[in-house]
Amino acid sequence: MNDAELMSALIVGVVIAFYIMFWRPDQKARDRHKKEMRDLRPGDEVLTTSNFVARIRDIQVPENGQTRITLELADGVVVTAMPGAILQRLTPAASDMPADEKASQKGPA
Repeated sequence: MNDAELMSALIVGVVIAFYIMFWRPDQKARDRHKKEMRDLRPGDEVLTTSNFVARIRDIQVPENGQTRITLELADGVVVTAMPGAILQRLTPAASDMPADEKASQKGPA
């Protein structure tokens, strides 16, 4: 192997390592976040990018334009946000939970 072939192999190796170590995991995280945002339902508790914990009250999906999500930060404090303002879902709506999980969240009787 001469120096040019060795240098080319090294560059290809660095590009492949970069893809495996950085780009692919980030792409998987973006796909997982997209799926999580599609599965949001009213009643879900979410964490916003501003570190507010809120409950989703309504999701409006117009025919054209941006989706809007109505969030309740506290009793009577309601704000409208875009989907990009939601960082992650903390808890699913109570209607989506299995019965045994609902019982465990209520605590001992």
